[in-house]
Amino acid sequence: METTMTSLEHTAYENGRSGIGPIGFAGRALRVFYHAMKMRSDRAALQAMPDFLLKDMGIARSEIDHYTSMRSAASDTDGMDIRDGG
Repeated sequence: METTMTSLEHTAYENGRSGIGPIGFAGRALRVFYHAMKMRSDRAALQAMPDFLLKDMGIARSEIDHYTSMRSAASDTDGMDIRDGG
């Protein structure tokens, strides 16, 4: 006899696999740490750029912290600036 999972059972199975326990927590913590280090590296690279290059990219020096913050990076899934349409 073949059994099929209902969508509710499938959702519960997938959520169980995502790791609510210590291993899942450690994985999420490592991802957050890696992302924070990448944002810090990106911020340093942008700060080192001359103003004319920042202007070519459409970023003012005063906006670097905003574009490299964890909050804005999480909301910009593709990292594109919505002000210039792409």
